[in-house]
Amino acid sequence: ELPFGKGKPLLSGSGGLVSALAGGWTITGITTLQTGRPLDLSAPNNTNSYGGGSRPNNNGQSANLPSSERSLNRWFNTSVFSQPEPFTFGTMGRLLPDAREPGITNFDFSVHRSFRIRELASLELRTELFNMFNTPQFGRPNGGYGNVLFGTINSQANSPRQIQFGLKLPW
Repeated sequence: ELPFGKGKPLLSGSGGLVSALAGGWTITGITTLQTGRPLDLSAPNNTNSYGGGSRPNNNGQSANLPSSERSLNRWFNTSVFSQPEPFTFGTMGRLLPDAREPGITNFDFSVHRSFRIRELASLELRTELFNMFNTPQFGRPNGGYGNVLFGTINSQANSPRQIQFGLKLPW
């Protein structure tokens, strides 16, 4: 609850109109700051194992790129991978230890106020903003070795900014 209006530390001695307009407002927010999950890669299955998946070989170098070199067209270093020999599963582990998908940065915000109409009735005005700063969150990079899109990101994982208004009459 914001500290403005009648009975609050700020603007408590102001006139009735200022107190009525400035007082009684409540703001809320949700902030999400999250690193990306580790990447998992796959390769065309040449193991003849009927159900066992295959992963690419790694030449021993890290697939992680510095942020200055990373882009949607090249999220990780694809040149460190190769197709495993026939009847082998590949040398990669289940997850890459140092290359991750994009993280999440999101801010949701709400402001609302209740107006007392009668003893048992009030009117609530509410505005909510989801993805308040309209920040795109990109999807996972393509992890299928041999795919022409291997290492690229071609999707968005969130919705653009959404604003909704509400008016509620509880009694």
